[in-house]
Amino acid sequence: MDALKRVLWVSRHEMTPEQLADLERVMGGPVELLPWRDTVREAVQLVPALKEADAAAVVLPLGLLGELLPLAGEKPVLQAVSGREATGRTVTTPDGRREPEFAFVHKGWRQILRLEVETRLL
Repeated sequence: MDALKRVLWVSRHEMTPEQLADLERVMGGPVELLPWRDTVREAVQLVPALKEADAAAVVLPLGLLGELLPLAGEKPVLQAVSGREATGRTVTTPDGRREPEFAFVHKGWRQILRLEVETRLL
């Protein structure tokens, strides 16, 4: 049996069953999630939890992702990829309009390998 992998899950939301099953595929076996639901102001906050993990699956803004990558070292930093698909149903919006309903569907995981952003203050 494959060894249990520990994955730091940085998100305010629970991981969906589809995301977890696919994460186990990506990690090569069973996964134990180490949830982090608090707001992350600086990636360095995650270091103690990251030390306990084999990988990090994160929902973070670009700036924090850039801070996290060097802190993660050789540990993979992953992001869930979702798609928006029509359900075939119609919903009524709070203002009374009728529109097609969409659901977010898990499409896979991607590993963040490098981030490079160049900006200028306007």
